[in-house]
Amino acid sequence: MEGDKGSSLRVAWNRLSADYQRRHQIPTHSAHYGPWAPLENELRLLGDVRGQRILELGCGGGQCAIAFARQGAQVAGIDLSDAQLAHARRLATEAQVKVDFVQGTVEDLSAFADGSRDILFSAYAFQYVGEMPRCLAECRRVLRAGGRLVFSLDHPFRDCFFDAEEDEMAVFPVRSYFDPAPMHWKWAGVAELAMTSHHHTIAAWVEMLAGAGFRLVRLLEPAPPEEMLDEIWPSDDALSALRLIPQTIIFVAEKG
Repeated sequence: MEGDKGSSLRVAWNRLSADYQRRHQIPTHSAHYGPWAPLENELRLLGDVRGQRILELGCGGGQCAIAFARQGAQVAGIDLSDAQLAHARRLATEAQVKVDFVQGTVEDLSAFADGSRDILFSAYAFQYVGEMPRCLAECRRVLRAGGRLVFSLDHPFRDCFFDAEEDEMAVFPVRSYFDPAPMHWKWAGVAELAMTSHHHTIAAWVEMLAGAGFRLVRLLEPAPPEEMLDEIWPSDDALSALRLIPQTIIFVAEKG
């Protein structure tokens, strides 16, 4: 997320922020792992966060960071988008919690000292990161020994069903699971905003984590909520077969 690509993504999210936040109304009582997965208050992958030093990577509107702060953690968040961070600061003020929000990229965490964090958390942001090994190296640097990195993203198998030409999901695979090329798409309703996300196989993620000095502790593929599937792909929908595939993957790793 650096150079021209980072600038383009920053511009896109600055423009999208107000509509995105208005449309989704993400709560701040619990951290989340994306729309297809249970909340952290249910999964408890981070345990009791009271007193823990947490950094949220790609914090967006700050809802997860605020949830951690409400639970007694010492929290910071970093995001590329000025507009998203402005929303995050407003929410934190309304919630009467202290969160240090920083504008920047997750490939450069120089605002944070070596070994200064107990937990790094990211929800549905890492797919936008072009230089993932560099990001993971920075994650390892700012985590204390034994610190935990927890992140979620679109399940890599789900990417196989995204038709870039039609800019929508397809009922059959249209892309090889093994194709490492970035995926280019348009934000729904804003055709001129070009977005890029990056595809890695599960094995590639495991290898990148190991190469950066992390030990994989857990790998979760939560089933999507039935009520959400009923709303998006009801059983009589032409795309109802998509109900059968995983939508989210969650990695839990520790610094070795």
